Amino acid sequence: MKREQVIEVYKDVLEKRRKRFPNYFFVGNEGKKYMRYMTCYLLEQHLSISIVEIPFQVGENTLCSHRLRPPAMLYGWNYYEVIDNAYPGKFKPWEFQQTPDKYWDGEEGKRRAIEAVRYVIEEKMKIPMKEIPSQINFNFFKQHGLGGAFTLLGYSPFQTATLFFLQRGFYPIKGKLF
Repeated sequence: MKREQVIEVYKDVLEKRRKRFPNYFFVGNEGKKYMRYMTCYLLEQHLSISIVEIPFQVGENTLCSHRLRPPAMLYGWNYYEVIDNAYPGKFKPWEFQQTPDKYWDGEEGKRRAIEAVRYVIEEKMKIPMKEIPSQINFNFFKQHGLGGAFTLLGYSPFQTATLFFLQRGFYPIKGKLF
């Protein structure tokens, strides 16, 4: 099916001219492509949300209230995975108002938290190594959507910075990182 046809089916579902999506509509890679078309249409055209505003305006309720939850459940996707399917690699989970459920849980969550901190420090903010201890604080985490990571890493900017530096071969000495 072409993009325009998929969007017409989706419009029919949204406007209740059609009760549900056709059988086998979301099967395999073709179905994932249809989800991409519908998600982009929903956010950019139907709701007129600019791409840069997606993390601030879109969450689980947005997709649920616009009939995308059932097809997402077929793939076992949460709202972030639906958006990542439509905009691959464009957003990080912590950039949204709420991270996906259990995103920061367990050892995998801790690994993600450290990676998120690394990404924000090195790639997004490009903070020089010597300035990291003075710039990492509660407001830093809150400002960059990393409150869950801050909680997971013990509510301690020092502990978080220590973990970050340990991964780079630096070791804390008497409560200082240099």
